[in-house]
Amino acid sequence: MQPVLGPEATQRLAELRREIRKYEDRYGTMSAMVDVAKANSAMAARQRRLEKLREEEEKLQTQIESMISEVKRIEKWLEFCLEDAIAQVKREHAEGWSPRPVLGYRLWGVSDEELHGVKLAWTSRNLTATCLTTRDSGEIPHSDGRCGRLGCGVYAAKTVDPLYKEFNVWGMTNVALGLVALSGKVVEHDDGYRAAEATVVALGATLDGHLLLSTDPEEIDGVFRDPTVIHRGRRSDSLEQSLVEMEVFIAEEARRAEQWI
Repeated sequence: MQPVLGPEATQRLAELRREIRKYEDRYGTMSAMVDVAKANSAMAARQRRLEKLREEEEKLQTQIESMISEVKRIEKWLEFCLEDAIAQVKREHAEGWSPRPVLGYRLWGVSDEELHGVKLAWTSRNLTATCLTTRDSGEIPHSDGRCGRLGCGVYAAKTVDPLYKEFNVWGMTNVALGLVALSGKVVEHDDGYRAAEATVVALGATLDGHLLLSTDPEEIDGVFRDPTVIHRGRRSDSLEQSLVEMEVFIAEEARRAEQWI
């Protein structure tokens, strides 16, 4: 049974018990021992009850942790449902066009200061596209060729493999792979998408040998604000191992998200 009293109090009780037994041996049964027996019995009963309560507390803690995990997953589902409901209202009342989120994949280069895409650094998990060529914000991404062959918008790939090959991630030191939910106007291409808005819903990132995998919106935002948050992740054996784990993690989260969508 786990002791309740501190070590000093426990030691003091042991000393007093040895001393009272000495007097019992010397003088026989003593009337004062009636109260001692009652106190001993009361303490033993409370200790047994306390031990049962501690066992129940451990079970409750396990249930609480499981419930927290379920709530987090349902929060993601609710986020997608709310976005879809808002998009439907906008379409019905002619407030604008916003399709259901389209899932895609993105890569960032990672340093202690920032997560940097091909053209600019991301400062949060949310990004709204701008046309860097025309500065025209109307109906981004443009699809009429006014801003060049590639066009504006937040880019995302349909699969991870082309990203890994195109950017030669095996030669990079620090890298991040994300699952993004694309919304607003989304233009589809053979291998990917261009969108008006993107939100990172799952992120795998490496920095200085550390690997962080997360679907927590606050933690992901924290990584974009301060990439050294990645140091809280566990140490990884190699970049190759990290890249494989990131791809598996992101693919699994994409599968989960597709179920909600």
